Amino acid sequence: MRNYIRKLNSENKIAKGCTLVYPSPDVVEMLGMAGFDYIRLDGEHGAFSPESIDDMVRIGEGVGLFVLARVPSIEPYVINNYLDRGIKGIMGPHIENANDAKKLVDACRFYPEGQRSWGGGRGNYYHNLTMLEEKFGGKSKFVDISSDSIFIEAQIETTNSINNLDEILSVPGIDAYTFGPNDLAQSVQLPGQPEHEKVQKIMSDATSIIRKSGKFMSSDFLSSITLADLIIDGSQTYLKE
Repeated sequence: MRNYIRKLNSENKIAKGCTLVYPSPDVVEMLGMAGFDYIRLDGEHGAFSPESIDDMVRIGEGVGLFVLARVPSIEPYVINNYLDRGIKGIMGPHIENANDAKKLVDACRFYPEGQRSWGGGRGNYYHNLTMLEEKFGGKSKFVDISSDSIFIEAQIETTNSINNLDEILSVPGIDAYTFGPNDLAQSVQLPGQPEHEKVQKIMSDATSIIRKSGKFMSSDFLSSITLADLIIDGSQTYLKE
């Protein structure tokens, strides 16, 4: 239950992970066997049903992976659907202001840090009070551990969110911040040009503000590759040999 991502960070290590856009228990198992630290399910652009998330988490945990997800929306019922499956880290997309940041934290952490709703899925051991007592010392201690162990990332993706960055950073409970370079490029009338110097400067300046405020970037904790990178780039390298 303890936060593996923060544990690695305390040891000056960066967690290595892979982002998935479709469910595949076989792929998850192989990633664990290969030695990855985590997987991230892309619920915003990927194809994951609640049942497939259950399977991804089960397999991931079975091979020692910390399972994160980017959710499609920061609405509490959407985030609950992921946390109740056993997801241990949530990336909230399109955080535009302090209200959005607070909404994200409230959905992810139990009281007093947030307002997370109690569910009965595998993420809460199916509300089996005997197991919660034996493993954690009771439901209230499980709640405390769950709130402490969840890893929350806020995604900054538009000029509006950049303009509201100070108020977003004032909201406690977010572990790290990251950008959405493509959406950010589009918001400054440069669609498809995340490498443009204007977009890069916006992200560089925002990163400085985030660090000066004593907060962290996702890159301080995580390094990620996509499955497409592994398969396509890896295959192309192999085919050229």
